[in-house]
Amino acid sequence: MTEAQALRAENQRLAAALVESEIRNNLVLEATNDGVWDWDLTTDRTFFSSRWKAILGYEDHEVEHNSEAFFELIHEQDRPRVEAALASHFESRQPYLVEFRMRTKGGGWREIQARGQGMWNDEGKPIRMAGIHTDITERRMHESERLRNEELIEIQTETIRALGVPILQVWRGILCLPIIGQVDDERANEMTAELLDRVAATATRFAVLDLTGAQFRSETVQYLARMTRALRLIGTQGVFCGISSNTARILVDMQLDLGGVPTYRDLGDALRACLLRLRETPS
Repeated sequence: MTEAQALRAENQRLAAALVESEIRNNLVLEATNDGVWDWDLTTDRTFFSSRWKAILGYEDHEVEHNSEAFFELIHEQDRPRVEAALASHFESRQPYLVEFRMRTKGGGWREIQARGQGMWNDEGKPIRMAGIHTDITERRMHESERLRNEELIEIQTETIRALGVPILQVWRGILCLPIIGQVDDERANEMTAELLDRVAATATRFAVLDLTGAQFRSETVQYLARMTRALRLIGTQGVFCGISSNTARILVDMQLDLGGVPTYRDLGDALRACLLRLRETPS
């Protein structure tokens, strides 16, 4: 093989390797769920992958390949934060990680998390930067919903505690305690103490625990079982009403013995039963 033939063969091998590398890179770009970008700082020429554009709803030809096109898509309120993150990365070489909103083709906004890494020349001047964009819109929506739910639960808990223990004298010899929301150890102890004091002060025969508005966990059932046992020790019959199908399943799954405490569909049925018992066995 002559020197020219050898050179030609080597060029063909390098060309084939380059094609193979490009195919591999394209497959990786298509497979990833993140958008890939590459920025030549010396020419301001950028590369945005198809996925990068698809996240925002754009076709390949609809976004120009320069930094101006990128910054124009960033929400104006978030632009200073992105610029500051880039400046910090170029100056201190700290990790580039920033979140911001980008405008979609339809005029909406997507939440983006950007990561990147720069390259510097021998003089320490940044010459290139590449990274990825991750669409975190759904994650942000779930986080916002979780925070709203936590806030609502906190408000509900504070409201319930502000109500105290609303023990109602519904008839002579009959008290009713509506249990609303979740019951923790502190609240269970408070309800038990106040109910027992009220029962002892009024010679109550029946204490109706209305569970219609209660939120149940396995611990809640145990608190109620202790409450009814304490009532029985001072001669008062505990009565349950308003047990939901979910609560019934919890009771069955736990195989918890409630000590024969009578249960009724609703408060009306419970009161009628208690009144009947009072007439049959007057105090």
